[in-house]
Amino acid sequence: MSVTENTEISRYSQLLAFLKEQKIQCSSCDPCDCGNECAGALVPLNGDASFRRYYRLKQDAHSVEALCYKHHTYLQAPEYFNETLIIVDAPPATQKNREFVAINNILSHARVLVPTIICADLEHGFMVQEDLGQTLFWDKLQALSAPEQKLAFYQLALNTLTKIAALPLGYQQLDRVSEARNRLSDMPEEQRAECKKRIARYELDSTELKYLSELPPFDDAFIRMELGIFTEWCLDKALHLTLSTAEQEMLERSFTFLSEQCRSQEQVAMHRDFHSRNLMVLPEDSTDVSNMMLGVLDYQDMVLGPIGYDVASLLYDCYTQLNPEHLEQLLSDCYDNYRLNGLLQDVSREDFARQVKICAIQRHIKVLGIFNRLHLRDGKAGYLQYLPDVLSYVERNCADIPELQELLAFLQQRVRPALCPQA
Repeated sequence: MSVTENTEISRYSQLLAFLKEQKIQCSSCDPCDCGNECAGALVPLNGDASFRRYYRLKQDAHSVEALCYKHHTYLQAPEYFNETLIIVDAPPATQKNREFVAINNILSHARVLVPTIICADLEHGFMVQEDLGQTLFWDKLQALSAPEQKLAFYQLALNTLTKIAALPLGYQQLDRVSEARNRLSDMPEEQRAECKKRIARYELDSTELKYLSELPPFDDAFIRMELGIFTEWCLDKALHLTLSTAEQEMLERSFTFLSEQCRSQEQVAMHRDFHSRNLMVLPEDSTDVSNMMLGVLDYQDMVLGPIGYDVASLLYDCYTQLNPEHLEQLLSDCYDNYRLNGLLQDVSREDFARQVKICAIQRHIKVLGIFNRLHLRDGKAGYLQYLPDVLSYVERNCADIPELQELLAFLQQRVRPALCPQA
């Protein structure tokens, strides 16, 4: 038995012990070996791109109510409770569990729907969370047929994102939020009600404001570390490309430009992975976008970073593509949302679109490396299918940035033939 298999067995045994300690009736054993009467097996869920493991567990409403009462918590979306919980195994050596809990509290107080953490053992990396269902934003997007529905669906996601981007980074920025609401009185009455819904509201305490003021920066070292994933795992380990001195110098110039451009943007709270597979849709069976809510997942890597980055994650999603007309409309809608909340006061609509595009380039260059790393290091080959689309994103966006024409030529002449030989 390998070390990895031994570790997995050990983690699972510890997870069962944690659940037994919490008097949560579950086991995957038949008959049960933990001393509780089984309420149902732990059902493994499809893993994400990290070392976290997720399980779904059947639990009746009375048991969950008692568990919440014991830990002084409550479900964020009780009307959609479907008698299941999510059990999380997040090894503390590799996962940011304390950050996850802190940001979970902040987002909840920012009126962003996030799963309640009912109870946790952060020292060992186990959590019991509210289950926000099984329908991803991506799933629902495929089910919506009318173009106007899809557009409204993305606008719903942008409204959620605005609450994150406009988070006050300390006491001083609370004034910006108040001023945004005060400006409503200067608007025509017919506009006021709609705009009021798009302005964020926060109930943050001093601890949460301090946490936001100390978010780690998406600085030059961080950006270059991410871009280095591309050179190491895509160019070197996956494609085995030997770069000339001129090519190395070109990449250095291009990466310096991307870093400078990202850092020159307005810096806001940045989710870092705000895309169609980290958003949950409630109610799951609805096709009426006006009645939907979006739950947000995977926010433990939040940093202080460029305002265009999360927008790029959503609108230039690795897993789906918008048509050009919708993309332009949504960029404009996002710009209006941010302006309404006191952001982007000195940035034009056109400059914002360029900022988002530059963030998309930086992000997708990193993703070319990450998807190859997931395959080569972690044995997750499923991400390779998205590489051609991600590369196409980078090429199209570079074509619109004059300073990145050398990078575009390199991608077309050296990377594409090796990465997509049959294209």
